Amino acid sequence: MRKLAAAALGAAALAAMTPAPAHAEPIPVDPGIGSGVGAGFLYLEVDREQGATERAVLACPSGQGHARGEEACIQLTAVDGEIGALEAADGMCTKEHDPVTLKGFGIWEGRFVYYEGDFGNHCEGTLATGGTLFDIAAD
Repeated sequence: MRKLAAAALGAAALAAMTPAPAHAEPIPVDPGIGSGVGAGFLYLEVDREQGATERAVLACPSGQGHARGEEACIQLTAVDGEIGALEAADGMCTKEHDPVTLKGFGIWEGRFVYYEGDFGNHCEGTLATGGTLFDIAAD
């Protein structure tokens, strides 16, 4: 029994003296390298006061998950993912009263972004947020 305990103690001492294996630092991955378009993953929602809620997920830089995704990713890159900073698009909307809440949140270039805005109708909200990002709902 003493020999077994001595062997276990010796093995533990040897393990303690053995240097720990070196751990490599993770290599950052930026899928937007060379494209000039930022990387992000955003959940988008058009919540109508009266009617269905439309949802989409936008993956940048590819634009996957959104009919006008590439254009939306380019616009988001220009404002570093800050949806509220998107420049309003030109266009005309009816004065129809059909309130919507536009929501967008997710990860842009490694940080959390969030946006929520209320508008008189979907057209007004879409134009106010650049014209493409919330163009996910069927009018």
